Amino acid sequence: MKNHYLIGKRVIVNTMVNEPHPVPSGTIGTITNVGYDVINVDWDNGRKLGLIVGEDDYEILEEQPIINNNN
Repeated sequence: MKNHYLIGKRVIVNTMVNEPHPVPSGTIGTITNVGYDVINVDWDNGRKLGLIVGEDDYEILEEQPIINNNN
């Protein structure tokens, strides 16, 4: 799954399977690298954790959400 066009796209995780410390559902991040079965993501909460293709439930966001850090 070497889809280099995904690098830089935003992604939202719904659920992570088989991960003892998953990223919380609803977390958004930026795709940094795409391997055969892993999509590496820098999550907006500061974590770096890959999504497993075919196991984890996630969505590639077509529109980039605006993050308001002035709360």
